[in-house]
Amino acid sequence: MIDDPRGEYSTVAASPLSLAHVSVRLGKKQILSDVSLELGWGDTLVLLGANGAGKSTLIKTAIGELVPHEGTAKLFGFNATRFEDWNRIGYVQQLPPTSAVRFPATSLELVQSSCIGIRGGKVRRARALETLKQVGMQDYAQQIIGSLSGGQLQRVRLAASLASKPDLLILDEPTTGIDQKSTCDFFELINTIKQQRVLSVLLVTHDQDAIDLAGGTILSLEDGCLCTPNALLSRQEA
Repeated sequence: MIDDPRGEYSTVAASPLSLAHVSVRLGKKQILSDVSLELGWGDTLVLLGANGAGKSTLIKTAIGELVPHEGTAKLFGFNATRFEDWNRIGYVQQLPPTSAVRFPATSLELVQSSCIGIRGGKVRRARALETLKQVGMQDYAQQIIGSLSGGQLQRVRLAASLASKPDLLILDEPTTGIDQKSTCDFFELINTIKQQRVLSVLLVTHDQDAIDLAGGTILSLEDGCLCTPNALLSRQEA
């Protein structure tokens, strides 16, 4: 049985993430132009785009770090800039530089630090161990994160993002810097979790393997405008 966080009011629950006619300028440069999208409960949305297309700006706007000049960004029906229930959102970025993972923390400590809203050291530790087991990294709980391979580290970071049992998971180029097998393993974990409970996923990537493995709806950003890949191809061929 799939665990559904929407409860008895699921038919009217607000979407986990939505943008309505969003435009963003940084200085005099237009980064996003009239962007609208909606990520439904349990759905996967894949966002493509070249470097500089506006993908990072879209994510920052979607989670309230940037205020759009026009339009609205909402998380679970709330204005993103005023959203506070962050335990409902998990976030995994691409692998950091090697120097950034030399901090002497163990896998368990990293995941424990992400147990938002969970009180009591024993409870946080138990949740962290449970989540590490979920991603197959329980045997590495006491290992320093700087000694892990790229694929192992991304599993631990995925565990950290799932520790609070979020309803929305944002994956920002999560497979950059890891090999094909690790990429397959990463998305196999995501798909397994989605079979167990309702989890909405926003994936930002240019990795073709990740696109194929994630499934879901594919959209592309081109010069700050959102379109389907087929529409983008038609524009390029015109």
